[in-house]
Amino acid sequence: MKSGSAGLFAAALLGAILPGAACAQAAAPVAPAPAPAAAPEVKVETLQPGSGDKVPAHSYVLINYKGMLTDGTVFDQADRMPMPLDEVVPGFAQGLVQMQRGGRYKLTIPPELGYGAQASGPIPANSTLVFEIDLIDYKTAEEIQAIMAQAQAAQPQGGVPAQPAQ
Repeated sequence: MKSGSAGLFAAALLGAILPGAACAQAAAPVAPAPAPAAAPEVKVETLQPGSGDKVPAHSYVLINYKGMLTDGTVFDQADRMPMPLDEVVPGFAQGLVQMQRGGRYKLTIPPELGYGAQASGPIPANSTLVFEIDLIDYKTAEEIQAIMAQAQAAQPQGGVPAQPAQ
């Protein structure tokens, strides 16, 4: 082996064993990776604090709400509306799990967590949604299943009640 090639071999070996020990000639400048874009988030503003535990994921909520566009146009509202969190836009569910019973909140949902590029009824595509929400109560999916099973068990079974013997 020639002395010049031995030096290159040693430099390559050291570079493989000890990171950063390779010759300066072998190191190429690396451009920094672009910063990842911040993921869209819902904004939850507490107007009146609630109490107790926050709403668990996959729960059913009972709420009063008013849905608006950022210009104040009301697109929906309801009182004492039962709602499964698994059947609402992602931002609505993400906001509700930050709330407590008895609280009043303002929820701002970016388009990416609302309806996105899809228009929905009176809501234009790419709309930021604003909700005023009163969280009256919530039940977990397990509690709902237990309530339904209890109600089913309380219903009379079969068709015609038995006639007394004569």
